[in-house]
Amino acid sequence: MYKVGIVLFDDFTDVDFFLMYDLLGRTANSWTVSILGTKPEHNSHLGMTVKTDRHISEVVSQDVVLITSGKRGVPAAMRDAEFMSALDLNPAKQLIGSICAGSFILHELGLLKDKPLTTNPDAKAALQSMGGDVQDFPLVINGNIATAGGCLSLVYLIGWLAERLFDSSKRKSIQNHLIPAGQLALFEELITKTIYSAESANLHN
Repeated sequence: MYKVGIVLFDDFTDVDFFLMYDLLGRTANSWTVSILGTKPEHNSHLGMTVKTDRHISEVVSQDVVLITSGKRGVPAAMRDAEFMSALDLNPAKQLIGSICAGSFILHELGLLKDKPLTTNPDAKAALQSMGGDVQDFPLVINGNIATAGGCLSLVYLIGWLAERLFDSSKRKSIQNHLIPAGQLALFEELITKTIYSAESANLHN
């Protein structure tokens, strides 16, 4: 069983966390999922309260670490010395992913310095101003680090994770229930093309 940690903070984007948590929860025999934060609970942008399972310092014991997003939450988290200092991530031993503005945190940690990454379109200019090499792609992979841009790109991020740890059959078992009726073949082509294109670019970086 792999250990997956979701990094949370106050003012996180609701859909990014809840969709991520839901997708990961669609398979119970492959990994355990823990919510990591600096407090016993964190409040979302829309006021939902989520209890954490462990302190954020537990990222060191996770096989996979996923960073959530938040228009106000991410900047505040980056100013939080406890939060940033506890994110002791090791891409040589862990798979690391982010959704939307979560890539700001990975960039600030120096994990993606001078490397391509992505974020949600509205945040592109801000990340570029910090020196980020922002690409207009839904999924960008650098070694064991993947950044996804746009909330619905979580389908690609979790798909990448499932294929890295298992195979395409595992990805399909997680995602196929989400696909609109009558569009399975259409979405499968899009998901496969997106993940494989990002992996191909990764091999040539």
